[in-house]
Amino acid sequence: MDGNGKAKPLRVLFVNRMACLERGGGETFDLEISRHLAQAGAQVSFLSGAPLFGPPPMPLDGAQVLHTPWLKKFPWDRVKGGWRLRKLEFDWFEWRAARWVARHAGEFDILQVCELPNLVYWLKKRGVQTPVVMRLTAPNYYDPRGGVKVADALIASGTSIQKLRDRGHAEVVDIPNAVDPGLFRPQASDFRRKNGIGGNEFVALYVARFQAFKNHQMLLDAFARFAKGHPASRLALAGSGPLQERTAQQAVELGVADKILFLGEVPYRELPGVYAAADLKVISSDYESFCFAAIEAMSSALPVLTTDCGWVPRLVEDGAGMVVPAGDAEAFAAGLRRLADNPALRQRMGATGRQQVLERHTWSASAEKLRRLHGELVEAAARQSL
Repeated sequence: MDGNGKAKPLRVLFVNRMACLERGGGETFDLEISRHLAQAGAQVSFLSGAPLFGPPPMPLDGAQVLHTPWLKKFPWDRVKGGWRLRKLEFDWFEWRAARWVARHAGEFDILQVCELPNLVYWLKKRGVQTPVVMRLTAPNYYDPRGGVKVADALIASGTSIQKLRDRGHAEVVDIPNAVDPGLFRPQASDFRRKNGIGGNEFVALYVARFQAFKNHQMLLDAFARFAKGHPASRLALAGSGPLQERTAQQAVELGVADKILFLGEVPYRELPGVYAAADLKVISSDYESFCFAAIEAMSSALPVLTTDCGWVPRLVEDGAGMVVPAGDAEAFAAGLRRLADNPALRQRMGATGRQQVLERHTWSASAEKLRRLHGELVEAAARQSL
């Protein structure tokens, strides 16, 4: 309580190495849910990573950054043993972050950590008393020191929930991923004009990092087959990653380079305009534990064509999209043909998806659930200190 008898706002530190480097599902979750926590009265701060030399490519106002090695273009998921370099990058950041947080832990009531199990282990080893909430974006985490077991609370969403419980983490709390339907909505967009795309051209959109499990390779194969019968079509690829150059070369080899737009990292606030200009959202992944891009598309009233890749089929199963087998380029091409040739079906799917988002996937509900968890942990820590 403050001097006026009012509850003091919770001071929450979000630790997310990639938030200032590049954006994926984990970063979207932290940035959006922290914004809604702040709107509810919390004092939110960020600790993130930056390249060893130079400023972070995606800076956050007021964020503290730690400069550590970052091999942005190294295809760690395609090179034998490449994961070791990826691990070394994160180890270095976690070690530095543990030192920084230990010095400043008293300034915060809650430490909200995106994965980084080594960081959690080192914080507990240093005797940090501030409660640590750890979010696991997928169940296949790498935790050689046992950081997950010593976190004060675990949160996750999608397929990760049951898989974590099956691994013995019965206490994991489901904090669902969500979307801002006021931001991602059907709206006027100048994206087509800026990119020289005609109003009658069919545009499919994929928002994903260029990593192996996102399977851009299969998507390009499917799109090339589809484009033979649909020459007035484009494929827009938003995102960056180690396999981007290889994907661009594949587009040349398939003869569709002139039909594919490599948009790079699109600022989050500009993404709604990209969705609004598309006709279809495509997801070619081999696996997704949830997939923010799916509900962003649904919120934008876009139909979704997805592989059978984990959680996404469950998001669209009630009429918001179409599911084909993972890794099957011909089945994906057939899905593209069916949806491109049936505007009425796309419109029905899009309207269904938008309604489902409004009913099931809003940030305000998820932020309130996390706020309650934070409050319970702070109260429990206060009782222990008496």
